[in-house]
Amino acid sequence: MLARTDLSQLLDELATPATQSIRSRRWHCPMPDHDDQHASVTMHTDHRGHERWRCWSGDNTHRGDAIDLIVATQRVNRADAIAWLANRAGMIPDQPLPPARRKPQRARPSVVPLDPSVVRYVHACEKILWGHTGAPVRDWLHARGFDDDLLRANHVGADPGRAMMSRQRGLPHGHSLAATFPALDPEGNVQYVQARYLEPIGPDKYDNPAGSLGSNPRLAWTRTPDGRTTAGVLLVTEGIPDALTAAGAGYAAVGILGSQAPDDRVADVLVHRTRIVDQRVIAVIDADPAGRAWGDRLSDLLERRGTALEVVEPPKDLDLNTWARLTPDWMNALRSDVPLSRSGSSLMARSTARSMHDVLDN
Repeated sequence: MLARTDLSQLLDELATPATQSIRSRRWHCPMPDHDDQHASVTMHTDHRGHERWRCWSGDNTHRGDAIDLIVATQRVNRADAIAWLANRAGMIPDQPLPPARRKPQRARPSVVPLDPSVVRYVHACEKILWGHTGAPVRDWLHARGFDDDLLRANHVGADPGRAMMSRQRGLPHGHSLAATFPALDPEGNVQYVQARYLEPIGPDKYDNPAGSLGSNPRLAWTRTPDGRTTAGVLLVTEGIPDALTAAGAGYAAVGILGSQAPDDRVADVLVHRTRIVDQRVIAVIDADPAGRAWGDRLSDLLERRGTALEVVEPPKDLDLNTWARLTPDWMNALRSDVPLSRSGSSLMARSTARSMHDVLDN
């Protein structure tokens, strides 16, 4: 039945019409309880050849195949959803089955090594940032609270756009001026990059390299300007800019690339890394449903591995970078005045009685 269902057509029929991003189509989330302000749903074909959809701004249950889509939108159980789809596909009892659609399948390794062109792109953009062409991006980065030493330590750059800089196919498209945020490994080597358009076209602010040029590592490590960090603490944030904010304040910090990114691989890396250097793990989430969802997801993953995760939520629907810009003494407020504001797991419930001074300075 799934082989005779075109998921993209089904999303067109049952979800809010798709928008066109640079590389793919997007739909608004079909879950009835999710007021998806941007088109956050994408679709892909898994390793078994099944088409699947996923919402990147909802919680981890906003995903599935065509059956899950019918369950969500038609408010029926799975058996009725299967019958609904079978009838739509013309699968009538005691009659020959209609032909299945041919779906191309491409074998791709689970982890694609980084193409050297990505590293060359990062270094070219880094050089541009410090020239005349990069001045608008420098101003934008400074306005976000990033000083020059922090930017240099993390190889941040400026993409002037494809009209001014040619690029290999698969690199960020470059439809307009963008800041480039490399994702570093723990040793400071470039392992990925994200381009953040200063004036996005459509809902997509970020542009990533094509999967054929390297797998998304899911974790982006940052470096402090002087190489020294507050002992015993690792801050985990949503995205590279928030991680840079934490690094600028002197903390070891790593950004989660995508609110749905926490998975077993991410959890294994975090646990292994923090046990080697004896660090506590503290997640500073975005103050919105997606941020709370990935915080809960990461809490669960780390708890299964015997590691506690303490979760901090900024006030007033802010992310860490915006909070830091609006509150110059945010570190003092975070240490002494702001109690942990939520308890998404048993680990968190035990932490809510402690002040942020206890969380960050003990």
